[in-house]
Amino acid sequence: MTSYWNGKTRDELWEQLLEVGSRPPGWDIIVIGGGITGAGILHEASRLGLDVALVEQKDFAWGTSSRSSKMIHGGLRYLASGDFRLSRDSVKERNRLLLELPGLVDPLGFLLSHYRRKFPGPISFNILLAIYDFFAGQWNHRFYPKPEYLLMAPRIKEAGLRGGTRFVDGVTDDARLVLRLIQDSVLKSALALNYVEATELLMSKGVVRGIVARDSATGQEAEVFARAVINASGAWTDRLRTRIGGGKDIRPLRGSHL
Repeated sequence: MTSYWNGKTRDELWEQLLEVGSRPPGWDIIVIGGGITGAGILHEASRLGLDVALVEQKDFAWGTSSRSSKMIHGGLRYLASGDFRLSRDSVKERNRLLLELPGLVDPLGFLLSHYRRKFPGPISFNILLAIYDFFAGQWNHRFYPKPEYLLMAPRIKEAGLRGGTRFVDGVTDDARLVLRLIQDSVLKSALALNYVEATELLMSKGVVRGIVARDSATGQEAEVFARAVINASGAWTDRLRTRIGGGKDIRPLRGSHL
């Protein structure tokens, strides 16, 4: 994906990056990283009418943002750990995506079985879901006794089964969601350029004022200035931070989804 859908060639995109950013103050914002975080920042900044550019060292969404669980959830585990504010905010954002992006973000039903002396029990789990649905503003869960539940999931283990709960969250094509946000941003006059790596951060009086950008396709390098630089490169965040004296605060995690 080394060309882009707005009809401009790579040379034209590179020239646009430098035309705005070749001298201070440059762009309003430069975003490093073309995953969901960077794409979301790009989208919001372009919506606000800011001059914003995004650079990504490989394909857009090539990292975690194309290898997620595909779920758009409200954070049930946040509720379980007592973080009600985070769960409330997550539920509201989930509902916003379901409303604004039908066909790309869709509701998906889940079934959770309850067994004797196993966590979570039906009472505690349905209390959590009641709070969850209160945040969402709609009732989206129900407990089914064993006979009814077996009609919905006939092949599950029956020994010790008490019943099951059905609840609803969201699901998406994660990579398509990233591309959609970037595409909408470009239509609002943002710039997004992949296979361009931010190799260094430019400092002035102790403040980051830009990046050194390297085009992987041509090998060209250039200084690109901005009023603000946002490092949204995920697991690679520390690679740039440590070069300006920042600590190693990011620890990569691995998740397995069956």
